[in-house]
Amino acid sequence: GHYGRGTKFLEMDWFTHKINPGQNKIVRNSNEFLIFKEDSQPMTELLKMLDEGVIPHDMSEDYSYLPKRLMLPRGTEGGFPFQFFVFVYPFESSTKNLTPFEAFMIDNKPLGYPFDRPVVESLFKQPNMYFKDVLVYHEGEYNPYKLNVPSYFTHSNKVPKH
Repeated sequence: GHYGRGTKFLEMDWFTHKINPGQNKIVRNSNEFLIFKEDSQPMTELLKMLDEGVIPHDMSEDYSYLPKRLMLPRGTEGGFPFQFFVFVYPFESSTKNLTPFEAFMIDNKPLGYPFDRPVVESLFKQPNMYFKDVLVYHEGEYNPYKLNVPSYFTHSNKVPKH
């Protein structure tokens, strides 16, 4: 059969790292992840700045990045199960005429590799692949943005007993 979980994986980060023969220790801080950024400035703060006569020097935003607070899905109080996958493979640039940054970003593998196609499960588990089951917990109020006024539409997910 095919390894059917490939479509349920989200690529969180990729990076290059020189590995030496033998055991290697690789430490990666989530602040180093490439596709995440701090939250954008809320409109309320921008309006407050305008009221105070403050004009920001630079309001440019990179809209292709996700806020860091969305890096992991919200967990649950009891822990929501997720699976991390780490894959190590030799890096090869797709072409020789790239700047160092482009060469770092663009390798010769397709987007989403190795989850870009179905793979036979018996061939998929290799020494350079690692799966880790984890629980993601949510602490604090589960819905901090709920209204603090009564709702006009009562709604309950509870099913009445028959």
